[in-house]
Amino acid sequence: MSKTLVIILNHNLPEYANWLYDSLKEFQGETFDVLVMDNCSKPELTPATTHIRIEQNIYWGGALNEAFKLVLKDDNYDSLLFLNNDIEFTGDVFVNLLRHELFSHKLAIVSPCIAGRAQPWKQMQNWGSLNPRIVKWIDLVAPLFHRKFIEEIGQFDSELYYGWGQELICYDVCQEKGWKTGVCDHISIVHFGMQTLVQQKIFYEEPSENGSVEKTFTLQERHALAMNEYRTYFATHPLKHGNIDELRAYGEQYTFYRGFSENHCKGHQKQKPSALQQLLGHFKK
Repeated sequence: MSKTLVIILNHNLPEYANWLYDSLKEFQGETFDVLVMDNCSKPELTPATTHIRIEQNIYWGGALNEAFKLVLKDDNYDSLLFLNNDIEFTGDVFVNLLRHELFSHKLAIVSPCIAGRAQPWKQMQNWGSLNPRIVKWIDLVAPLFHRKFIEEIGQFDSELYYGWGQELICYDVCQEKGWKTGVCDHISIVHFGMQTLVQQKIFYEEPSENGSVEKTFTLQERHALAMNEYRTYFATHPLKHGNIDELRAYGEQYTFYRGFSENHCKGHQKQKPSALQQLLGHFKK
């Protein structure tokens, strides 16, 4: 029987990875397998639940490529769920609900919505739709990829190792193939966000008179590195089906009104009372 391969990626946050694995492990078997992939954590920060150990930090982008390889080596896997470890969800139904939406709606990629604090990408927030909302692209915090998409991509370009830009390539490929990407409001996660940076657990070596000194990245430093990589890559690899500024504006500034349809708007708009009444009426049905 076809299954989903669930990969939990960890780097120096063992308590998060262990909690997430424990929330899923007792439900795996018939429809999914779950593995913890440790991306070169320090020995004392390696999860007890580790199944795959990467000896050199290949960052988020490299780890996603490794997960793609695992799926392509095993014909039993029809999909890949790639999870940051700093998230929480309802473990007993999470994977199977996403699987249902992926295959029943014939999507290439499907994502849960992100609950909690407001997200910069508004299409990732909960709009209250009972069916997957078809969107141009999603933030890849917890994507479920169909095998056909993985076979088409093979590997993302290794230049995108920090993990920014893959979502735009997903958009480009899906546009090319006529495939759809969806966000599910009835399947939600809480994302604590960038915990390796917030807790100062991403390290680098800096030369010194005595050899090298271990230092930590600040959030601002890491953001600047990732943004520079992102801009440099797309300056030489332009998208075929749009441009970055338009897609970023789409993600940041669109909202919904009648029938949960998408509307572009220039600047942020306050929600109209009539729209809220429509939303309440929808859930009373």
